[in-house]
Amino acid sequence: MISKKALAVIKRAQLKTGKKYTAARTVNYSIKNAIKATALGNGFGRFVISTTTLPPNTFRRIEVFGNGFNIISGSWVFSGDEQGYMLDSYSSAEDHWFFTAWNPTNSTRLVTVTVIAKRKP
Repeated sequence: MISKKALAVIKRAQLKTGKKYTAARTVNYSIKNAIKATALGNGFGRFVISTTTLPPNTFRRIEVFGNGFNIISGSWVFSGDEQGYMLDSYSSAEDHWFFTAWNPTNSTRLVTVTVIAKRKP
């Protein structure tokens, strides 16, 4: 579920620009399936989760599950030079992180999410 704050931002943008922004399907990822993992020592790790495609004028919910790790923080990178927004980036539990990415442009964009996590005791 996308936060009320994120939906309000999108609704204001729709009114201002006259464009219709649609929700793309939610994608779920697991740290176990990270495309790149870097050990940081003492049970900590940096995990590049995946690159997700955002069609033009859409927003998408991305959920990351830590499985055997507690997720400490999350970050993202959008492809290209045009503006993209991460409307939500927060934890709902020790091992679960949410992102809401928004592509207000007329071109397809890629967003890559990364998390820092610590192995559960």
